[in-house]
Amino acid sequence: MALEESFPRDLKALERDLLLWVLPADRPGYNEYRSLVASWRVAAAGRRGEGNYILAPGDWKIDNESPLPQIFAYGVVETAEGKIAITVRERLGSQLEFEIVNLDGEQVPSLVPEKRRWTFSTWLPQSQCPSCLGSLREVGMLTEGGRKLVLALCGRDGRIWVYDEKSGVNHPIPLTNFYNELMLNANVRDPGVALNSKRLFDDLNNYSDVMLSKAFASYNRLKTKVVFEDQLQITRERKPSLFRRLRSRIQN
Repeated sequence: MALEESFPRDLKALERDLLLWVLPADRPGYNEYRSLVASWRVAAAGRRGEGNYILAPGDWKIDNESPLPQIFAYGVVETAEGKIAITVRERLGSQLEFEIVNLDGEQVPSLVPEKRRWTFSTWLPQSQCPSCLGSLREVGMLTEGGRKLVLALCGRDGRIWVYDEKSGVNHPIPLTNFYNELMLNANVRDPGVALNSKRLFDDLNNYSDVMLSKAFASYNRLKTKVVFEDQLQITRERKPSLFRRLRSRIQN
């Protein structure tokens, strides 16, 4: 059983190192969060148990009642004794919540010997999945002002994220919420399909880049991940020509 902690306290050296690792300094969008890690102290424990804490300035009243902020950065360090997951959540007012937990047990193991570490924060388009090292489905998107985004989907891991070229941030996208918007845009009414988000990756080839882009645009309006002043350019689906439709009917 863990000893009762007193707050506020300074970040432990391991906590600071791991948090700064999933917030890379060479990506401008992570720098605000890095500065908060450097300047704020651990003000309270979070609501999710061991390893969950909240950083805040000394005069901030901790909010543990609002909905849990979405994930901003995530990574895993694999060691001989277990896997350490590091999660940084989106800023909520003047507090920043993080979790550092052992995925294979209770106490966070030593980093030595370390086998491998990976984080979504350093991913770049046309790279393999940082987690499973497999190939990805990538959907390039462009705002009307010329801002480039890439939606990445990993079928093996069942993960989705969007890369923002301007900030360098890879924003994790919750599968269920994204899938709901995809089903609405695709006008899928069959409950066996529409309510089963795990089918996304089985049926991924059935959805065009345009459909996936529309789903992201709808999701981003509801749960903003990337803030931009203009809108995404969404091209229309190309309808098959009369000749192609007739040929398809003859072949079938």
